[in-house]
Amino acid sequence: MSKKFIATVAFSSLFLAACGQTATESIHSSLEEAAEIENEGFDELQQPMLDAEEQEAELYSQIVDLDMDAYDEIVELSDQAIASVNERRELLAEEKESIEEGFSAFEDAVSDFSELEDDNLVDLATNVQEAMDNRYASYQDLHTIYEESLDLDEQLYEMLKDEDLDAETLTAHIEETNQKYEERREATEQFNEYTTAYNDAKREFYEASDLEVSFE
Repeated sequence: MSKKFIATVAFSSLFLAACGQTATESIHSSLEEAAEIENEGFDELQQPMLDAEEQEAELYSQIVDLDMDAYDEIVELSDQAIASVNERRELLAEEKESIEEGFSAFEDAVSDFSELEDDNLVDLATNVQEAMDNRYASYQDLHTIYEESLDLDEQLYEMLKDEDLDAETLTAHIEETNQKYEERREATEQFNEYTTAYNDAKREFYEASDLEVSFE
């Protein structure tokens, strides 16, 4: 499962000039701050994560092509793969921190929802909040599954360094790892769906408000 295809939040630009912020302008400011935080953190981490996954896939391919006569090389390649797994752990921690900071900025917008007076905008703001809450909860699930898959990956590379490893044990672990990858794929798809729903809800709110915005 490639994380390259994880959906991200959309940006908009505000063109309405005003001396003081209205409730909708304040909400827009907080929502776009949340998007910017994710753009500078979460979004920028996706390619390094993908690169590390591809590197590990190549290392794994090299390892399984060797026999135990090349044990020292197997150990060396496995250690490189484990180092890459640990790199992904660090990137995943940074990714989660970005999501948390973005959600905190989003909650600043939520605090302004009570200032809205138009019933239609209130309903649309509620849709925005529900969509983001779903997205945030979905990310927590995805993050947990990804952490579990990292543990399985590391265990796999440690097993490959075992000169006495039997085929049955290895096969069982590979099957478990593949199942976790499938869970990751499904969790990513769910996260993407909620991200799209959030972007759509945010766009509808902006379009119904007094904001003159341009979407990227």
